[in-house]
Amino acid sequence: MQSMEKSIRTYLFAFLLFEVICLTFVCSMDRLTQMQWINGHHSRWADYLFQGLSASAEILTPIAIILYFFWKKKYLVKPFMISYAVSTGIIQFAKHLIFSDALRPHAYFKGIPQAWHWVDGVFMYEYNSMPSGHTSAAWFMCFWLAFVGKSGTSGIIFALLAAGVAYSRVYLFQHFPVDTAVGAFVGTAISFLVYYFYFLKPSKHDQIPAA
Repeated sequence: MQSMEKSIRTYLFAFLLFEVICLTFVCSMDRLTQMQWINGHHSRWADYLFQGLSASAEILTPIAIILYFFWKKKYLVKPFMISYAVSTGIIQFAKHLIFSDALRPHAYFKGIPQAWHWVDGVFMYEYNSMPSGHTSAAWFMCFWLAFVGKSGTSGIIFALLAAGVAYSRVYLFQHFPVDTAVGAFVGTAISFLVYYFYFLKPSKHDQIPAA
């Protein structure tokens, strides 16, 4: 059996830390207090930063990564695409069939006299809040980027990037923290399962190609 890369170990540790922090935050206060606290900590530079982070988890980024893998890391194209397809399928199934009535913050707090900070140019969706698709995409993509990086530092950097995307979805008033916790779990869990069966499961023939 192949041993797990240091980058994946550190990435998974950072993921677990993210989940603990996120779920502790969720369990320690109600939804209104959660969103008031996060929404209250805003600035002009943060508006731009989190808009950019959120956009980084949209469809052009996985396409760019796939093209890079075709060019430089062909052995990763198939596991990456399987992770993408399965995690996206689970997220969309959950959004539209299980939690189709889950309101996003804009609709959930409609009618509450609260001066919310909304970022200019961001469209406010009202339904399909659970789970966060952007967060799932970020954690699944960053998993494979950390794998390519090999080092423990790359695992931390890409986990921080994924966590930043998750926070951006709450900052932009598109999701609740619990939505991002579930999205992160789906993206990371599916990627790890694919990684396990491709690179860790005992095999006489398959080995991780040299970088």
